[in-house]
Amino acid sequence: MIISPINNHANRLYSHRTGWGRMWSECLNTKLGYNADWSSEERVYLEHGMEWKEGAKSINYFLSSEKQLKQLDEENEKRASEGKPPKESAWHKLAKKAKMFEDFKGKLYSLDIDCPMYGTLLKTRVKPWVPDVFKNLNFAKIDEVCKSAQTLRQSDLEKKYLVLGDSHSLSAWNPDASLCRLDGQTLNGAINRGFDTWIDEFAFLNSDKNSSLKILRVYFGNIDIRHHICRLSTDSLSQVRATRDLVRRYFHELKRIKDKYGLEKIEVVGAIPIEDESRKLPKTGYYKGKPFWGSWNERNSVYKNFNTLVEGMCTRLAGYEYVSWPNHFLNNKNQLDFQYMERPQSVHISPEHYMWSI
Repeated sequence: MIISPINNHANRLYSHRTGWGRMWSECLNTKLGYNADWSSEERVYLEHGMEWKEGAKSINYFLSSEKQLKQLDEENEKRASEGKPPKESAWHKLAKKAKMFEDFKGKLYSLDIDCPMYGTLLKTRVKPWVPDVFKNLNFAKIDEVCKSAQTLRQSDLEKKYLVLGDSHSLSAWNPDASLCRLDGQTLNGAINRGFDTWIDEFAFLNSDKNSSLKILRVYFGNIDIRHHICRLSTDSLSQVRATRDLVRRYFHELKRIKDKYGLEKIEVVGAIPIEDESRKLPKTGYYKGKPFWGSWNERNSVYKNFNTLVEGMCTRLAGYEYVSWPNHFLNNKNQLDFQYMERPQSVHISPEHYMWSI
């Protein structure tokens, strides 16, 4: 069973966060536990959430204030007089999740990162007024269970097929592949660093420098189109030149990578269309205070030019394949239709419309 130990996976197909758990579920051929009690399971995989940062000093979980707890106590007194069951506070709900660690006796795995010491992290939230059910948790026991967890990363799957890209790459994953997801990574920055910065971990080069990797799928460029090309190049001619230069460097780097690892095939995923400017986006998707740079027409021209150039290169070169998004994603204004985007506010494709079936 795969579970998210603090914030449950949402049992909704359109949840991007749960999409990562669903991907791991496919890899391991096991189910997602959602809000199930996993303490008696023989084997559990902890998927900590796409938002989890390795080395975090606290947990991201909203907990009631002292005032809110007093208000809840008053409400529960009234409910009791009416014969209604009491409401649980967030503290009680989190304590139940933590207690599953205390009671767990099976084999524990931590996906993607070394298991955080949840006992230590939970203990930092203790204050004199918190409910006893939370205050009296065995934080040392929870840490002991966390220390027993074996870390399992995508590279440990040792597959011959790798998908490499930014946060959009989850939508272009293939069930036969491992996935290296680099949130916030631009194509320009990835080229500058070299794709092998990340691929080496998955390629398993032997003493003869031969790689086990055979197929590479890359999916970069959406961030460059949204935030950078039209910001740095402010007229149409310079935008065309910047896009052409980016694609030229893209394929120069892909050739280097193809030769280095002896890849049989490289698949290049095209950029997604541009949505209407009215779409509200979370501030995490902003760059320098703006949700995008350049007008819709400018970015749409760059998107079309980028995909045309990428598709043309894949057609001309042996061992390359262009992977496109379906035309029905476009509305009657030739914009990415909101119905295909993650709800309620995101730049990503909604999981129901990923290239893989969930």
